[in-house]
Amino acid sequence: MTIETVLLCGDPQQPSEYMYEAASFLESEGVSFSRIDWKGDVSAERFREVTMEMESRGPSAYDTSIIEEHLDGVDALVVHKAPVSASVIEAGDSLQVVGAARGGVENVDIETAEANDVAVLHAPGRNKNAVSDYAVSLLLTTVREIPHHTRALHAGEWSQEFDPSRLPRDIEAMTIGIVGFGNIGQQVARRLSGFGPELLAYDPYQDDAAFDDAGVERATLDGLLERADAVTLHARLTEETRGLLGEDELARMNQSAILVNSARGGLVDEAALVDALRTGSIAGAALDVFETEPLPGDHPFLEMDNVVLSPHTAGSTRDAVTNGPRMIAEGIESLIGGVDPDNRIA
Repeated sequence: MTIETVLLCGDPQQPSEYMYEAASFLESEGVSFSRIDWKGDVSAERFREVTMEMESRGPSAYDTSIIEEHLDGVDALVVHKAPVSASVIEAGDSLQVVGAARGGVENVDIETAEANDVAVLHAPGRNKNAVSDYAVSLLLTTVREIPHHTRALHAGEWSQEFDPSRLPRDIEAMTIGIVGFGNIGQQVARRLSGFGPELLAYDPYQDDAAFDDAGVERATLDGLLERADAVTLHARLTEETRGLLGEDELARMNQSAILVNSARGGLVDEAALVDALRTGSIAGAALDVFETEPLPGDHPFLEMDNVVLSPHTAGSTRDAVTNGPRMIAEGIESLIGGVDPDNRIA
């Protein structure tokens, strides 16, 4: 495949300057770049609200004229969350490749791309290090009650605990369950393995080799919930996984267990979780994602001392931003060399 001209279409969350920083090594392959930014005049916070609707609305629901105006002579289009609708694909007379520098491709009309012989690349696991680092940090922070100690000290209290029955466990002495054992779940296991706990994982779609290679015991969901001292969620949100942990599942967990969710809020029935935390059915939770975002100001979580909260920031690192376009650029490099890249989905 001959690819000489690449259009980098950034957005407020992943500006084109960072795309270029990650992909510019292709210039040694004779590739030239042009750059635009879709919704570049929108704040990153407002842009997130816009793109939260992308999955339900689809790429055709957005104004793509600025992208179409820049497609003359373009062989490859690289976007982050900008919509690649049928009209975008059909406007690119020389377009051969579309790359979405993120894991999902909800913003790309795959059917139209296939009908026009346009290859589609994506960037699975681009933020796997960011999210897995954060998930383990949430777990450690919650087990060792660091937010509690911080609040107490800021309030002028020097509060120490000496009663062994109220002291936290060493991580090595715990059993930790990982729900979802893809890119991020495996990285969580890798990080936790250094602490030496017993690790369980549940993922009906993953083959046995992934568990064996990681030294992690494969478990059923019910078995994992019943045995684990801490459960961390790393599954995609689909119709099948929505409400994966509801009242019955939370009731299976140990009273001393904590739940960590840095994946998607919809994986957990929030009302059931609030009830479980209030009644002491589980000991605590650490949450980066919620059913409704931003978290409403009157949400019960905000009044709970046994809940650690953060504003959907687990995947937000500078490297996560540049990893996506770098992975797309590496896929383009493979196509130039006549090799089909692993991250091609159409």
